[in-house]
Amino acid sequence: MTKLKTTEIRFEIPEEILNSLNQDITEFIKESMLYTAMQFYKNHKLSFGKAAELAGLSKDAFLKELDKNDIDFINYSPSELENEINRFER
Repeated sequence: MTKLKTTEIRFEIPEEILNSLNQDITEFIKESMLYTAMQFYKNHKLSFGKAAELAGLSKDAFLKELDKNDIDFINYSPSELENEINRFER
């Protein structure tokens, strides 16, 4: 298995936010990465596989998270849907 190069990203948040969320820093980071991955997937910024990777989840687990958060797995923009329909009609 090839180890991918990573980049560390650091930012500060007020402790009050962690307290309000009733989370420790590890939980906050994990949840933030999941929500970021889901948003990038929803907005067509990342593929399904790359979004699952960012979230640190298997594809199956990521799919379940999308469902829990009411995010469609198949999420075509109108132009993408039209391209797919045209491709299948050929």
